[in-house]
Amino acid sequence: MFNFMSKKSNRKYPVATRVVKTGRWIHSDQLEVGMYVSELEIAWEDTRFMFQGFVIGDHKQLRDVQAASQWVFVESEKLAKVSADSTNRLCGATHKASKWA
Repeated sequence: MFNFMSKKSNRKYPVATRVVKTGRWIHSDQLEVGMYVSELEIAWEDTRFMFQGFVIGDHKQLRDVQAASQWVFVESEKLAKVSADSTNRLCGATHKASKWA
């Protein structure tokens, strides 16, 4: 029979995993295929893009964004360990399948 109570955890608080969304302004030269662009430094109406906010899918679209705007706001998601008794207490964070976040 298993005895689950035999090992005691060193943690004072239980830990849960949460998705933490982050965003930042970067120069368009730093853009890469796969990044999610949510804002441009110019109005969306002044561009040829159909939607406000999109994932850069290929190098042609990357060049189009770079030509349209010098600064862009990109968003990313990270997996973070959070104390289960508080939504604000981060215990450590790791990148979620992203090389640029």
